[in-house]
Amino acid sequence: MLEDAGIQVVGEATDGLEGVAQAQVIRPDVVLMDWRMPRLNGVQATARIRSQLPEVQVVVFSSAEGAGMGVIARQAGASAFVAKGASAVQICAAVLAAWRQPPPPKTPPA
Repeated sequence: MLEDAGIQVVGEATDGLEGVAQAQVIRPDVVLMDWRMPRLNGVQATARIRSQLPEVQVVVFSSAEGAGMGVIARQAGASAFVAKGASAVQICAAVLAAWRQPPPPKTPPA
């Protein structure tokens, strides 16, 4: 679906720890992260990625819906939260919107 929309997929992970490790090596512009992942859930993996790689945007994707889920995902550093019931257009739009976000300002050394 992403590739059909012209979005290049550079990696896939089977669990949260692998997702964090791949993000460290590949350094993608955007990670589309499933909320429910083995070994390290998507929210925990998002927090790790954003703390280690603040320039990498994360869109959290989940089959569970609820107003609180988006808040939790954003508190972990996600750029957006998308329910799995969303259309392909909505998911791609969230990924593209995250990609367009400017990187955080660099903190000068103390």
